[in-house]
Amino acid sequence: MNLEQRTTALLDLVERYKARRCAELFAPADAEARELRHAAISEARRRVSTAIAEERKRLAAEVGAVEAALATERRLAAQRHAMQLLAGAWGELRRKLCARWQAADTRRQWVEAHLGRALQAVPRHASGWRIEHHAAWSEAERTERAQWLRGQGLTRVEFAEAAGIDAGFRVVCGHNVLDATLDGLLADRAQLEGRLLHHLKEGEAA
Repeated sequence: MNLEQRTTALLDLVERYKARRCAELFAPADAEARELRHAAISEARRRVSTAIAEERKRLAAEVGAVEAALATERRLAAQRHAMQLLAGAWGELRRKLCARWQAADTRRQWVEAHLGRALQAVPRHASGWRIEHHAAWSEAERTERAQWLRGQGLTRVEFAEAAGIDAGFRVVCGHNVLDATLDGLLADRAQLEGRLLHHLKEGEAA
């Protein structure tokens, strides 16, 4: 084997050694790189998942806050609407009750109903009853009622017109009072407003 052949053989040997060593060195590096890439991808996915979960929580909190604010605003709006309805309805109720007292037929119903209540609730002392009333209750009507009350066993009845009564009357016997005046009938405003609001909402829904 001449020098050129030996040189060529030696160069081939060096190339084969270099290739083998490169393969030996690159294989672990490739494996490590694959592991690093896999770890990096896993970490990236974890971070993305964490970021998405946190964003969802943030959005859920924001949506919850907005929904709570909307619910509060709806409730306040409903309350304002109810107050407006009641303000108008309360005045209308007073006007209609006054109109019922001014009309003879409905005034008679008012008197009969509440004098009937008075007979059940107000004691019959020897001093008798004092009935304070609005001016619209005529003398003839009062005379008729006084006769009716005597028929019920009440012998002494005094009638007195009272300027401060807008409609109706009140029965007084000692410290006992049955108030069938307009203000007396509307005294429990909270309960009456609850019933009014119920009827008004039914009317709106109809």
